[in-house]
Amino acid sequence: MTVKGQNQGVPDTLLYLQNIVTNKSEYIGRPFSTLLDSLKIEIRHFSRNMDIVHDVTKESSTSFGFYFPLTSEEIYLSYPRLRILWQIPVNANQSKILYNGNNGGGWTSTVSSFYASAIIANIEVRE
Repeated sequence: MTVKGQNQGVPDTLLYLQNIVTNKSEYIGRPFSTLLDSLKIEIRHFSRNMDIVHDVTKESSTSFGFYFPLTSEEIYLSYPRLRILWQIPVNANQSKILYNGNNGGGWTSTVSSFYASAIIANIEVRE
């Protein structure tokens, strides 16, 4: 994956992410790598969401942020975020290992590779 700068001509992150949601039909049913390759800003942080309460081994959605919070007090700076819902939940045990092994959700090429083949079911913005 090509490393992109923090901001490649995206003056308003929220507006940019809302535009992705508006055009989400271009990404739904396709691998996450399709969206990754088109992003003009670099993902810096991810958060796991296990919404299937009866099976915590399945991560049904993941939130991606464009700022890595350095302290717990900075978590609000990681918004807005993209929330991706997966057609088939990804392995939550593996994502937990990646999350814990990368300073609590830091984005790396290994994390990118893990999510790259997951198929997008829906895209939302979290403000």
